Amino acid sequence: MRKLGFGNQCLLALVLGLVAGHYLPQKVVDFIVPFGDGFLQLLKLIIVPLTFSTIVASFSKLEDMSLVKKLGSRTLLWFVITALYAATVGIIVGKIINPGNGLTLALAATDYQPRQIPTISSTFLDMLPGNLIAQIANGKVIPVIIFAIFFGLALTSTGERGKTVRTFFDEFSLVMFKITRKIIRLSPYGIFALLTAVGNEYGLDTLLPLGKFIVAIYVACFIQLIIYALLISIVAKRNPIRFFKEFWPAMITAFTTSSSLGTLPVTLETLVDRVRVSERVAGFVAPLGATMKMDGCGAIYPAIVCILTAQVFGIDLSATQYLLIALTAAVATIGTAGVPGTASIMATVVLTSVGLPLQGLALVIGIDKIIDMMRTMTNVTGAGVCATLVDKTYRE
Repeated sequence: MRKLGFGNQCLLALVLGLVAGHYLPQKVVDFIVPFGDGFLQLLKLIIVPLTFSTIVASFSKLEDMSLVKKLGSRTLLWFVITALYAATVGIIVGKIINPGNGLTLALAATDYQPRQIPTISSTFLDMLPGNLIAQIANGKVIPVIIFAIFFGLALTSTGERGKTVRTFFDEFSLVMFKITRKIIRLSPYGIFALLTAVGNEYGLDTLLPLGKFIVAIYVACFIQLIIYALLISIVAKRNPIRFFKEFWPAMITAFTTSSSLGTLPVTLETLVDRVRVSERVAGFVAPLGATMKMDGCGAIYPAIVCILTAQVFGIDLSATQYLLIALTAAVATIGTAGVPGTASIMATVVLTSVGLPLQGLALVIGIDKIIDMMRTMTNVTGAGVCATLVDKTYRE
């Protein structure tokens, strides 16, 4: 197994898990599945302490406040640019594949309830630090990131008097990276267990009616990965094949866990140790990307859902509506950061913005896990690419 390399071990575990889930008896599958849930629990365990300690340790060493502005503005700029690319790709692929042709509302989930769109004020308040313990318990990471930045900058302003605390967070972040690496070595086993559950749950009867929609999502995400490769080559001046080879463990973990937040420890470790992104940049961009960089969930998916819905209901979309889909999807990617059920929320926002019926979303709920795997891998890869692009300008 060691000769395979870590990334290939994860890939092999993915394939074996799907095969095992399809062929093994139900009792054996039921025995294996909890190991996957346990792996996810271990990843969730280290998200907050790793994120907080890394950001505090990085920002407490900043001597120039302009660096903070540059990191923030360039990160958000690349988030929006890549989201626009993703939404455009989703629209083009959706128009070519026509995923809604031949579908009827009889396939829709009868118990489906559209997600409520959060208000701008509630989303903004959710992102601000408040009761941190409650926010952490609810899986909100952006407030932790903001507080960690404030804490790190305040620590810098204390000068020599804050030396002891700075040393503590330096060593604490080092310990968290050690723990992270130990947990990440369990990835092949966790991936196998998680994919066993997926292979056991989905059969051809579930997938065939929506086959074109699944293909459209996967093709669009693959094209988006090609766009990432071009950005890595042209902007970051790096070999894209080498980048994907280095970033592969985070991509595979994202694919199998279907959780950008759950993959965050792997993303951070991979960016710092394998891609060689500055720890300061990785500690800033990766946590933000885990909640705000949603090219798969927030741009590609809503765009293709809109086209599917329009085709099912026989609605001809105008050029203005296509432009609105792209713009709304790009903005919604950042605007619904940290909201549970992000993909459904974003699809609801985009469908509403162009006046399409929300029932179209009910058609694809049944296969959400299958497409969420590729969506999440695209999200996480986008965050890794943006961190690499920001790191290029940061080093300059």
